[in-house]
Amino acid sequence: MIQDVRYGLRMLAKNPGFTAVAVLSLALGIGANTTIFSALNAVLLRSLPVRNPQELHLINWVGRNPQCSDYNGPSTSDTPGGFTVGASFSYPAYCGFRDGSTGFADIFAFSPGKSVIVVGHGEPSTAEVMLVSGNYFSGYGAGSLIGRPIVPEDDQPGAAPVAVITYRWWEQHCGLNPIVIGQTVTINETSFTVVGVLPRNYLGPLAGDPSDIYVPLSTQSQVWPARSLNSPDCWWLQIMGRLAPGADEAQAQASLAVLFRQTLSLSKTKMDQGGILLEDGSSGPLMHRRRLAKPFLALTAVVGVVLLIACANLAGLLLARGAARQHEMAVRAAMGAARWRLIRQSLIESLVLSLIGAGLGLVVAAWSKQALLGFLTVNPDDSRFDLRTDTHVLVFTFGVSVFTALIFGILPAIRASQVDPAKALKNRSAIGAPRLNLGKALVSVQVGLSVLLVVGAGLMIRTFANLARVTPGFDPENVLLFKVKPADAGYSSQQNIDVYDRIRTAIAAIPGVRAVTFSAFPLVSGTDSNSDIEFQGGEKGAGRKWLTYFLPIGEDFFRTMNIPLLVGRDFTAADTATSPPVVIVNETFARRYFSGENLIGRTFILHHRTTRTVQIVGVARDAKYNRVRADVPPLMYLSQRQLAGGAVSFAVRSVLPPFSLLPAIRQAVAAIDPNLPLSAINTQEGLLKQSIAPDRLFASLGGALALLAMLLSCIGLYGLMAYNLARRTREIGIRMALGATPANVARPILREAVVLAWIGLAAGVPVALTLTRFIKSQLYGVAPTDPMTLIGAGVLLMAVAILSAWIPARRAMKINPMEALRCE
Repeated sequence: MIQDVRYGLRMLAKNPGFTAVAVLSLALGIGANTTIFSALNAVLLRSLPVRNPQELHLINWVGRNPQCSDYNGPSTSDTPGGFTVGASFSYPAYCGFRDGSTGFADIFAFSPGKSVIVVGHGEPSTAEVMLVSGNYFSGYGAGSLIGRPIVPEDDQPGAAPVAVITYRWWEQHCGLNPIVIGQTVTINETSFTVVGVLPRNYLGPLAGDPSDIYVPLSTQSQVWPARSLNSPDCWWLQIMGRLAPGADEAQAQASLAVLFRQTLSLSKTKMDQGGILLEDGSSGPLMHRRRLAKPFLALTAVVGVVLLIACANLAGLLLARGAARQHEMAVRAAMGAARWRLIRQSLIESLVLSLIGAGLGLVVAAWSKQALLGFLTVNPDDSRFDLRTDTHVLVFTFGVSVFTALIFGILPAIRASQVDPAKALKNRSAIGAPRLNLGKALVSVQVGLSVLLVVGAGLMIRTFANLARVTPGFDPENVLLFKVKPADAGYSSQQNIDVYDRIRTAIAAIPGVRAVTFSAFPLVSGTDSNSDIEFQGGEKGAGRKWLTYFLPIGEDFFRTMNIPLLVGRDFTAADTATSPPVVIVNETFARRYFSGENLIGRTFILHHRTTRTVQIVGVARDAKYNRVRADVPPLMYLSQRQLAGGAVSFAVRSVLPPFSLLPAIRQAVAAIDPNLPLSAINTQEGLLKQSIAPDRLFASLGGALALLAMLLSCIGLYGLMAYNLARRTREIGIRMALGATPANVARPILREAVVLAWIGLAAGVPVALTLTRFIKSQLYGVAPTDPMTLIGAGVLLMAVAILSAWIPARRAMKINPMEALRCE
């Protein structure tokens, strides 16, 4: 075996051109698969870096027709039998599980992250805080790097507020200073003593956990007043348990089910056939991970096709290479080598080639992982996902290498072993027998598979191009956005408007600022709000409620965003909480509900917070609302001054580059209140790009994979034509000696390439038309059966086929008859 490996390495070294092409093809195919698997591994498969993660189980509820007045957490109803599965519970339910269940060594609870203002250790900043039970760290199995974790004594009424910070937050805000232990940070005007720092490799139970600071559940009223520790109808905590050694999972689940039904009987929440479902928690909550894994599962099929094309391509190259080695195999057979010995030698050479490609593929995967982070729902510059190459990834890469070696090596190995020593050694020209059916089939398969990727990539590229050309209905140039949350700094809802006015006045005085406004959230930010409206009397649609989107805004919003007011007026400072409620609607609202009639002065009932009658005072031109991809919905603009809401996003239009004004804006806001940090800093152009970022990434990645597929197909077709030329050199020499012209020699080679490409297209186009229907929801402005994309893909692949065959055809035209026949 070692001798075969050494010989295989020597043969690869003696054919550097073949080796380079083969290794590069494998590296790209295996590297793409390894990259996608690394993401799937991080989201779905990798165990949490805690003590005995296999003992962890997530506690879910399951039932029919759940009716909960205050539910905050993941759930899914896509289950057999019409059952709904949810992952959030009330605090009383958690206490019942913790104190009354059997079979668990620990049951602990935690909440999703909550964004708060943190004062201390530098400038005020926003941070994600997770509330956890006192036994969270002991039950979860995670310790601290320095200091100590939160313990049950910290999670008692009246206990001094404590906090544990992540390594990331310690590095960014404390400069890794160990004296942070014992110091305080202020969260929502409450002082928390830092008692510990988590290890650098710590990962929370949620995939991509953004939490920076952990605090006890007993501090809920200071950190998250909107939640409740006492209400059995406020479901907001996720619960995990660690099974005791030797405990029976079914019995533990049954004990929790009894406690859950008791909790339901004491609350207003209604549910039919309520029960408990234990889920493997070694990698975190499954519902959250499945949602994040969806784009990678789709990409797995795409890179799998690329790998199949690479395998077919290399099989063709090995067939071409085998043509030149038939004499060698004949000599081996004549000296006593059995057929299995010849097959083994060929397979080992294929395996060596595949392992070298896999090694280079790991380098390709390491280089491309950061690009793939853009598919996740977090900022790729601040990712909480661990995409390192671990044992799972290495085993997967090795498995793919062996698989590819078998796929592209077995058929050429069998073909190479089918040699007749007497015939081959008697006349070297015997190798010229045309046996190309397998090679032709492989080339057609490559072309057919390439059609799938080229058509899919073409649709994605056209989708992105259409989205990039969309007119949003407002002017995004030179608009800086940032968020301010006065409530977290201690301001009441009645004081918020005064703070907004002071900030607007201060920023408007900065040189270079043209206009300033604010809104509940920015346009095309992926956020939306909706409410029921109802028309009265003889109005269109009277007598029923209509779900309609809305956006609370401040004065000068339309001027700042350059959205024309078609009729009516803008909001003014006179539109206060004590004045008659007014709204401004967009064109779509006017067409849908009023048929283009004069709207000014018309009224309807708005069911938002309270039921009240509102009057239309203006109509604005349509503008994109929450996403570029989404159609403009019926939209009403409400006066933020009349709602006296919470956090707002400011929009500052300037004549200068937006970020150049940021230091002056920070200084202006700090002069009003130093405890008001700016968060969610971005530009309106940046939000537009982020809105279509997934489409851009899919188009870029799809285009790259399609180009790779065409390159591999080109190499495969070239290999077949070169193989054909090697076997027909004597025949071509005789034809040219008898008077055949170079054109007569080249024409059959080109014709054969075109025929093989047509066969691949004929097989691939119907399959592509069938499969592209499954991505219809991902397209924008183009149909899955778009003829231009199909024609373009066909023309492109045909051009690649002709180019691939032209090089061997040109070489055939230059064959010297005397040199071709000299060996005879």
